[in-house]
Amino acid sequence: MKRDTIVANATPLIPSAVAIIRISGEDSLKIAKEIFTLPKDVQERRAYFGKILDLDKTVLDEGLLVYFKGPKSFTGEDVVEIYPHGSVPVVKKIIENVVKLGGRLAQPGEFTYRAFLNGKIDLTQAEAIAELISAKTEKASKAAVNILQGKLSKQINTLKNKLLELISLIEAEINFPEDVEEIDSNLIIDNLSQVKTQIEKLLSSYKKGSIVKEGIKLAIVGRPNVGKSSLFNAMVGYERSIVSEYKGTTRDFIEESLKINDIPVILLDTAGLRETSEYVEKVGIEKAKQKIEEADIILFVIDGSEGFTDEDKKIYDEIKNKTHIFVVNKADLIEKPLDIFEKFDNIVYTSSKTYQGIKELEEKIAEILGITETEDEVFINLRHYNLLKQAVEKIEYINSNLDFLLQNKEILMLDLQEVLSYLQEIVGQITTEDVLGNIFSKFCIGK
Repeated sequence: MKRDTIVANATPLIPSAVAIIRISGEDSLKIAKEIFTLPKDVQERRAYFGKILDLDKTVLDEGLLVYFKGPKSFTGEDVVEIYPHGSVPVVKKIIENVVKLGGRLAQPGEFTYRAFLNGKIDLTQAEAIAELISAKTEKASKAAVNILQGKLSKQINTLKNKLLELISLIEAEINFPEDVEEIDSNLIIDNLSQVKTQIEKLLSSYKKGSIVKEGIKLAIVGRPNVGKSSLFNAMVGYERSIVSEYKGTTRDFIEESLKINDIPVILLDTAGLRETSEYVEKVGIEKAKQKIEEADIILFVIDGSEGFTDEDKKIYDEIKNKTHIFVVNKADLIEKPLDIFEKFDNIVYTSSKTYQGIKELEEKIAEILGITETEDEVFINLRHYNLLKQAVEKIEYINSNLDFLLQNKEILMLDLQEVLSYLQEIVGQITTEDVLGNIFSKFCIGK
């Protein structure tokens, strides 16, 4: 554990009403007394108003200072936070003076790294801090807060305790065969089944979590002149895509960001798909096909006033195996729903002119994504997913070789300890410098 004192701005270096400078380490208060007018006896967790001094004791600014005595601080060390006005030159000068007095500039994520090393948070909570800072939506921030509050840690620790109980019983049987009864094989089977079921539940949250945090790509697809660009504009809320009665107007894909049910969405308006010899349009169609492959959901659009044409059917055959919604556009021109459309699932009638069905379309998209409220949900990240996947695979190996392992308890214990190690790595009880370096390098400097 490094004992030096670190400093960084915890707020962006831009002009603002107030800035925050964070200092952590054993010399924090000593350095603070050199650059801030403080009483001799500084009480912890109390805000002091005073003058912020340059090294020659001239006044740089006025502001507040709060002292957090370790271990009752974010990092577990002595921490000082100074709140000057948000003058960029002043903030830089304060940090420069702290360095001259024996501190050093903090590395990305180093404050949180120290909190982790000092046992203030586990590794899942450290990751949640970074995810909370970078959250794009309210759903993503709520999901990050759930992990920050320890909801994932609690589930992992429950699984660890079940495995530790089994390992302890097996170890006792191995070391004291005359005094300890042989462990019931059903106990092993039942506990492993419970652990596996809970891990699989966590694994299933990964895809949904990726959607909540990163969003989806939504591609509008169909033949020319079915109203794709008009639908695009209706969903975006303004005239973003050119609308024309002439076929082939959209030569390249157009994209726009929006939110549907608080999920980030990249909406793509693609060139109309048809056979053409015109070079530029052909290039646009090839790009459209590429975007279709990248999309999470296809909005397959037809002109309801013209029915389901042979050209529509040909395009539909290309996309029907991807997740899609059948959009019958220009519904304001249809007197009554056509029977031919009833055989399709996920069908929505829309009118870009009257905005009929736009809300229903968004609701259908949210329904397909399966995203509900995230008040108590926990979403794992890719690192968690890979470790949990390895744990499940090891449990499956144990189950398939249980008869042999019951006769060789030493090997069974080693296999169970391997499962346990994957869970310990999730919360950071065992890890490597490379893993920690990769995680904390993604943080901002002041965190």
